[in-house]
Amino acid sequence: MHRFNPPPSWPEPPTATWRPPLGWEPDPEWPDAPAGWGFWINRHGRKASGPIGAYGAVDAGRLELATADRSLLLMHS
Repeated sequence: MHRFNPPPSWPEPPTATWRPPLGWEPDPEWPDAPAGWGFWINRHGRKASGPIGAYGAVDAGRLELATADRSLLLMHS
Protein backbone atom coordinates (compact mmCIF):
# COMPACT_ATOMS: atom_id res chain seq x y z
CA MET A 1 0.00 0.00 0.00
CA HIS A 2 1.34 3.41 -0.93
CA ARG A 3 0.84 6.43 1.30
CA PHE A 4 0.91 10.04 0.14
CA ASN A 5 3.85 11.89 1.67
CA PRO A 6 3.39 15.69 1.56
CA PRO A 7 6.47 17.89 1.84
CA PRO A 8 7.11 19.34 5.33
CA SER A 9 6.01 22.82 4.25
CA TRP A 10 2.57 21.60 3.07
CA PRO A 11 -0.50 21.06 5.26
CA GLU A 12 -1.02 17.54 6.56
CA PRO A 13 -3.61 15.46 4.65
CA PRO A 14 -7.06 15.25 6.27
CA THR A 15 -6.53 11.58 7.22
CA ALA A 16 -3.59 9.15 7.30
CA THR A 17 -5.10 7.18 4.40
CA TRP A 18 -5.96 10.20 2.21
CA ARG A 19 -4.86 10.00 -1.41
CA PRO A 20 -5.06 12.87 -3.88
CA PRO A 21 -7.93 12.24 -6.32
CA LEU A 22 -7.10 12.02 -10.02
CA GLY A 23 -6.42 15.47 -11.40
CA TRP A 24 -5.57 16.92 -7.97
CA GLU A 25 -2.94 19.67 -7.89
CA PRO A 26 -1.45 21.34 -4.81
CA ASP A 27 -2.49 24.89 -3.95
CA PRO A 28 -0.30 27.21 -6.03
CA GLU A 29 0.41 29.26 -2.90
CA TRP A 30 2.10 26.30 -1.20
CA PRO A 31 5.90 26.31 -1.44
CA ASP A 32 7.62 23.97 -3.89
CA ALA A 33 8.58 20.53 -2.63
CA PRO A 34 12.29 20.00 -1.99
CA ALA A 35 14.22 18.70 -5.01
CA GLY A 36 13.84 14.95 -5.35
CA TRP A 37 11.00 14.77 -2.81
CA GLY A 38 9.23 11.40 -2.69
CA PHE A 39 5.49 12.09 -2.72
CA TRP A 40 4.74 8.41 -2.12
CA ILE A 41 6.12 6.01 0.44
CA ASN A 42 5.59 2.29 0.95
CA ARG A 43 4.54 0.51 4.14
CA HIS A 44 8.17 0.55 5.30
CA GLY A 45 8.44 4.34 4.94
CA ARG A 46 10.69 4.16 1.88
CA LYS A 47 10.20 6.14 -1.32
CA ALA A 48 7.81 4.44 -3.74
CA SER A 49 6.74 5.17 -7.29
CA GLY A 50 3.09 5.70 -6.31
CA PRO A 51 -0.17 4.68 -7.96
CA ILE A 52 -0.35 5.16 -11.74
CA GLY A 53 -1.90 8.50 -12.58
CA ALA A 54 -1.63 9.92 -9.06
CA TYR A 55 -0.04 13.29 -8.30
CA GLY A 56 3.70 12.94 -7.80
CA ALA A 57 3.78 9.31 -8.94
CA VAL A 58 6.98 8.48 -10.79
CA ASP A 59 5.18 6.19 -13.23
CA ALA A 60 2.22 8.46 -13.98
CA GLY A 61 3.28 8.77 -17.64
CA ARG A 62 2.57 5.09 -18.34
CA LEU A 63 -1.17 5.68 -18.16
CA GLU A 64 -0.95 8.41 -20.78
CA LEU A 65 1.19 6.24 -23.05
CA ALA A 66 -1.20 3.31 -22.77
CA THR A 67 -4.22 5.42 -23.70
CA ALA A 68 -2.38 7.20 -26.52
CA ASP A 69 -1.51 4.09 -28.54
CA ARG A 70 -3.40 0.85 -27.94
CA SER A 71 -0.85 -1.10 -29.97
CA LEU A 72 1.69 -0.52 -27.19
CA LEU A 73 -0.34 -2.47 -24.62
CA LEU A 74 1.21 -5.76 -23.56
CA MET A 75 -0.79 -8.80 -22.54
CA HIS A 76 0.36 -10.92 -19.64
CA SER A 77 -0.98 -14.35 -18.76
